[in-house]
Amino acid sequence: MRKVLALFFILAIGAAIFSACEKDDICPPETQTTPILTVGFYNLINQDANKTVPSLRVIGINKDSTDRDTLNTFLDRTSKTEIEIPLMTSENSSTFILIYNSKDRIDTLENGDINVVETGNRDTIQFNYSRKERFVSRGCGYAVTITELEAVLNPKYKDTVQNPGEWIRSIFVQDKNLQDQDTVHVKIYH
Repeated sequence: MRKVLALFFILAIGAAIFSACEKDDICPPETQTTPILTVGFYNLINQDANKTVPSLRVIGINKDSTDRDTLNTFLDRTSKTEIEIPLMTSENSSTFILIYNSKDRIDTLENGDINVVETGNRDTIQFNYSRKERFVSRGCGYAVTITELEAVLNPKYKDTVQNPGEWIRSIFVQDKNLQDQDTVHVKIYH
């Protein structure tokens, strides 16, 4: 009888410890955390029709403009009609270079060195927004809510006439508050 009581006591202690673990120690995949910006590319003439961007490369630029990284949210230099772009959650703006028809050209210098130059038509887009941190759960941590999204095409170009080198003709922010992940937030017409 003592062995049964001891076994019951050990099982009761084990059950108490096991039940103390909370369900939110793991972040379920369906839990909405910080949203990713979805950008769709459309035909300027027929604005309801998607239009592929050939050999697209997107490069993210840090705030100090020194570090540049190619995005890894889609296969680099592929033809796309829609992409996902992660915004910086520690800043109120994120800047990206979008390169239309990106290719590498190999030049041989006079001294015999090889120089690789990226070609293609480049446009810069700066996304400005407000952000607010919110606690999701112990397992998911904090998420950032993005609101008041706006897009600025080639922010360093200050002329009122369109830059003749732009491949992007117009940008429309369709959803200023990034809440729904199943929608295009920004439409780019080219």
